[in-house]
Formats: sequence, structure tokens, C-alpha cells
Amino acid sequence: MNAPSSRPARWNRFFFRSAPPHALAVFRIGLGLFLLLVWGLRLPHVPMLYSSEGVVLPLMDATDVPLFLIPFFSVPPAFPAWLLYGTLLTALVGLTVGLFARAAAFIAFLLTAYFWNLSLHIFGTSFDQLFLFTLFVLSFSPSDRGLSLLMKLKHGSFLAQEPVCVLPQRILALQITATYLGVGWQKLYLPDWQSGRILYQGFTGRWATPVALFAARHLPMWAYDALVELTVWFEFMIPFGLWIRRFGIRWWFFLSGTVFHTLIALFLGIWWFLILIPAYILFFEPEEVESWFERKTKKTRKAQKTQKSA
Repeated sequence: MNAPSSRPARWNRFFFRSAPPHALAVFRIGLGLFLLLVWGLRLPHVPMLYSSEGVVLPLMDATDVPLFLIPFFSVPPAFPAWLLYGTLLTALVGLTVGLFARAAAFIAFLLTAYFWNLSLHIFGTSFDQLFLFTLFVLSFSPSDRGLSLLMKLKHGSFLAQEPVCVLPQRILALQITATYLGVGWQKLYLPDWQSGRILYQGFTGRWATPVALFAARHLPMWAYDALVELTVWFEFMIPFGLWIRRFGIRWWFFLSGTVFHTLIALFLGIWWFLILIPAYILFFEPEEVESWFERKTKKTRKAQKTQKSA
């Protein structure tokens, strides 16, 4: 008789309980720094990509939307484009340091969507879509309730905390799981992923780095076949492995994912998915991350006391 009633309790605990903010806060900082790097690298190209002085092909033209939405779909001159870009960078700084993080994330989401409509949609990259979704989720998450300037101003310490709902952390973790599922499972049946030829083409194509070109000259085809087989099965299993806490399985997948995305960046120059590495912290229970911070804080304080007494 107790089993049916326990299911909603477990469901509520998993998705809706109040929890320490540390895991979400660490991810907020990692994401903010990463997006500042991404948008910072695009900084010299603002007039070309996002203003009427460049080559801009909007996904939706201002003539296709209601009158009150025209400003949100218009291509701006260079100076307003710079102002909008500066606002985006400012919002990302606010998100990173944890000051009015929800408002900062929402502003960053709106401006990212705006720039997506102007230019980014042409590339259709899944990482830009992942950034958009993540910023939208953080718009409704008090991720600045820990490790933030807000806590410093309210409580006098960056390490001060206030509990948050665990739901945003779960949503982001599930989105990463779905990303791996979509990318990995299709490789099981796509014809191009049944041999190592696709990897060889990548190592000699336009995404190839000097490291990949060097490898292409020396690796035999059987090595490409083995690497593709390993990649397919790794991406097939990682959506499950990230959630398995027993026997250290989760740690193995964290390590494997880190190596996997680092090698992609090293060989193919596709470094934008490196954001998934700090995102692995979202698969930890919030209480685990809090305990880790408490242990580190105690060790630091103990070391400081020892130095003072010496």
C-alpha cells in the first residue's frame, strides 16, 4: 500500500526539492566564462555579422512580423549593433559573477535569439541552440544564490548560500542527456558512420587542424574504423553512464567525455562543445557538491590557522 504513495514522493524529491545551489552556481560561472569567450571572439566581426553595414540574411524579415515586433527583427546600423552587443556582454558578466543572474540570463537569451535571427541561423549549429536553451532555463533559476556577488553583498561572503529548487539543474542535465541521445543513437544506423571513412574525411576536410592532418598521413584505415566504432558506442552509452553513481561508473564517463570533447577540439577545431565538460557537475546531487565545498573550506581554514600559529 505504501509503494504508490512513495512514487510521487521520489518524483518530487528528484525534481522539486529545495537543495544547495553549489552545482548550479558552478555551472553558471563556467557557462558565463565560456560564453564571454565565444562572443568575445566574435567581437571584431560585429558590423559584418550583425549590422546593416555587413552581410546579414535574417531568418525572419521585419516585413513578416506584426508592427510592434519590427524593432526586434530589424537589422540595425553599426552603432546600435555595437550597443546591443555590449549589452549582451554586460549581461554575461552579470550572469558570471552572479548579480541579478535571472535578469542577466534573460537579457542574454533575448539578444542571443536576436543575433540568431540575424546571422547565426545560417550555420544552424546545435551548440548555439544549446546555449539558447540553457540561457532560457537560467532565466527562471536563482543560480546566484551561491558563489556569487549577490551573496557577498547580502551576507558578506561569496560562500554564503540560499537553497534553490533543484528543477533547473534537472532540466539542464536532461537536456544534455537528450543531446547525447540524439547525436549518438543516430550513428548506430546512419550509413556514413558504419566505417572509418567519415573520420578520415573529417581529418582531411575544412575542419581539420594541423594535428588531424598529421594523423591523416600516418594512421591506417583500420585505426579509423576502430575509432569510429569506439565513438559510436561511447555516444550510445554516455546518456546512461552519466547518471549511474555505483562503482564509479559516472566518473569514468565524466573522464571519457572530457577526453572525447578535448580530442574533437584538438583534431577538428570544434571546441564549442567543451562547455559540456563543466556541465557534468549538473549530474551530481546538489548535496554532494555542497559537501565537497565544505570539506575544501574546512581544509583552507585549518591551513590558514596553522600558518598563523606558526
